[in-house]
Amino acid sequence: MSDSANKDMINLAALDEAGFDAFYSRDLEPLLQRFEASRRNAVTAFKQRLGIGAPIGLALTIAAGLIFKSIWAWLIAGLVCAIVIYAIAYAPLQRVAVSVKTSFLNLIADAIGGLYTLNGFAPPAFSRFGALDLAPQHDRSRFEDHFFGKRHGCSFDLYEAHLERETKDKDGDSSWSTVFRGQLIRIHFPKPFLGVTVVRRDAGIFNGLRNIGKKFDRIGLADPKFERIFEVYGTDQVEARALVHPYFMERLLEIERAYEGKKVRCAFEDGDLLVAIEGGDKFEVGDMFKDLADPERARRIVRDIAQILKLMDAVLTAETAHLLGR
Repeated sequence: MSDSANKDMINLAALDEAGFDAFYSRDLEPLLQRFEASRRNAVTAFKQRLGIGAPIGLALTIAAGLIFKSIWAWLIAGLVCAIVIYAIAYAPLQRVAVSVKTSFLNLIADAIGGLYTLNGFAPPAFSRFGALDLAPQHDRSRFEDHFFGKRHGCSFDLYEAHLERETKDKDGDSSWSTVFRGQLIRIHFPKPFLGVTVVRRDAGIFNGLRNIGKKFDRIGLADPKFERIFEVYGTDQVEARALVHPYFMERLLEIERAYEGKKVRCAFEDGDLLVAIEGGDKFEVGDMFKDLADPERARRIVRDIAQILKLMDAVLTAETAHLLGR
């Protein structure tokens, strides 16, 4: 979808309080209110299922303790019963939450002139995030919340990734730990870059960059505040300084503050800007036991998306477009 395809497009990156209030009243609040009756019915179903399941779980826990005559049997049986009963009780609320989230984020995507997919998509450029050491090595992955479209004439993809690594103990039992949970962004420019430029925070950058087969040099920049947090490496010094310009630095620092220093890193390669943000699990509707039509619920999601759009806009300025020969 092009930038001009939707006459009701909203510039979330520049949305002030008055603009948010108008957007919320016109579009977001009516959508949330449509699901409120379903949410209340699901809360009632949750309480009913919990009321039925709790005595059953208690009886099973007592039976396990009497049969196995062990405190561990009591504890394990109680924990398993609690998890299963809660999951069954919460299932109606979970279905409503997914419906609310999908409808809400589709509305947001439409407002910015893009499209949205909840899950089941092939993650764009994901292998290159790993090759450039923007995403860590992992053993399993899950992706959701894919926004895609065009912004200032350049195509973009924004999606969330949850990456986990498996470890085994001396008995061969496996456990899984999260090594990355956050947002991955790809912005495609109409003209490829001359070299590769990488912006990272940690000093272990060369461990990943050696695999690319290119020579990287440290790029010195004029902003000491930026250089205290980030390190820039590139194969073309002139191009790297042009791409990591002051406005881009400012926006990257803003993202760093907004996401509380969660290891923002990025790379310019083959006409794409790739950005990885360890921002956790964003874009969720939140507590389903509270009224859906709460402006703060909507404000949080809009703010999260707006911060990312600001970073995208920082590299899609007229200055950057000029440097790329558009």
